[in-house]
Amino acid sequence: MIRKNPRAICLDILNRVEEADCHPDTLLTDSFKQYRNFTSLDRAFLTELTYGVLRWRGRLDWLIRHFSKIPFEKIELGILNTLRIGLYQILFLSKTPFSAAVNESVELAKSLRGKGGAGFVNAILHSILREKERIHYPDFGENPVLHISVVQSHPLWLVRRWMEEYGVEETMKICMVNNQISALTLRNNTLRISRKDLIEKLRQKELNPFPCSFSEEGILLMDPPPTSELPFLKEGLYIIQDEASQLVTSIFDPKPGERILDACAAPGGKTTHIAQRMENGGEIYALDLTKGKLAQIEEIYQRLGIKIVKAMKGDAAYALPIPKGMKFDRILADVPCSGFGTLRRNPDLKWRRKEEDIGRLAELQSSILRNLAYYVKEGGILVYSTCTVFHEENEDVVEKFLDGHPEFRLDQIRDVLPEKCHPFIKNGYFKTFPQRDGMDGFFVARLKKLGD
Repeated sequence: MIRKNPRAICLDILNRVEEADCHPDTLLTDSFKQYRNFTSLDRAFLTELTYGVLRWRGRLDWLIRHFSKIPFEKIELGILNTLRIGLYQILFLSKTPFSAAVNESVELAKSLRGKGGAGFVNAILHSILREKERIHYPDFGENPVLHISVVQSHPLWLVRRWMEEYGVEETMKICMVNNQISALTLRNNTLRISRKDLIEKLRQKELNPFPCSFSEEGILLMDPPPTSELPFLKEGLYIIQDEASQLVTSIFDPKPGERILDACAAPGGKTTHIAQRMENGGEIYALDLTKGKLAQIEEIYQRLGIKIVKAMKGDAAYALPIPKGMKFDRILADVPCSGFGTLRRNPDLKWRRKEEDIGRLAELQSSILRNLAYYVKEGGILVYSTCTVFHEENEDVVEKFLDGHPEFRLDQIRDVLPEKCHPFIKNGYFKTFPQRDGMDGFFVARLKKLGD
């Protein structure tokens, strides 16, 4: 039985991320609840190990391939993740003694596969330690795509696509930024507290908050503690939400008293932001596919003291479970997407997504947009948003929709955003990029349904 120390729990999390498509943040939160005896250092170390391995998996795997006598594809997942954990500590955690990184990894391997597994892990880690200063990665001059893919730890297909669209220098910048830890951004709950007052309360807790530059409700938290230790979160004074995501609601521009549909609502960040902007007056129908996702939405709006949300189970690509003839003043289609604008916070997406997913998701996004168009009242607003950076899921989807729906036109985003946000608008669309703007990569189109 593996001892439940941070490395052993990290191994379990990494296995579950790969085998069961679980989100690492959810698994980490569950672990902190289960192992309440963990110190804050234990929690920080577990978080660092988990996200560090996911972030740098490409480079780690390249080294394992080169030093393993067993073909990479034949290494069982548990042993492979044990190697990744040990190797990440050797390459990236200067405060962890090499001996501890190797010995703990060997113990994990022994728990999984006895002496054979332990010997295999021990041999590879010691070989890499001996050669650590003499390792040669793929040459940039000979093969820049392979070099960036390995050294900056991104899938080869993804690097190739970015190279074709943005060139070598920008692709390198994108990958480097994706490997940085993103800042923690909060959105204050204006129904309970002002941004100024929340910043003061956080400072009294010896934290380091600053107002965001673009979102009126955004707070940047420098050097934050683990999420489980954040004060005032359970009291509903704020939620965690990236600044670019907050700006989607500014573009949506909901008004008190309106009837709103959030068509792909989980986990509820934009739903609750819309409710705040509506001052808890009006109706919001929050639609999502599963009971589990709806439970997420309900938990967050109850915690924030929001009264106007009606959660309902349904698929935004098909007929909605609402009374016949019901139309909405505004509909938000924050559609399922590849998520490549959020790799700083979700490094596991690099390895879970495949190139063919982009075309598949674009078809789904188009079907959602076509379906929702029917439910927008004349003169109403339909906002389409993604947290990805590819044309196929963004401009191409919107332009295809507009070609088939002459009753809609692209609406002016400049009219609803302050001037300081206008640099994010290009060709009528709102676009942010992590490497340029320091926030998640988002795309937003605001569409207006014309009257007779």
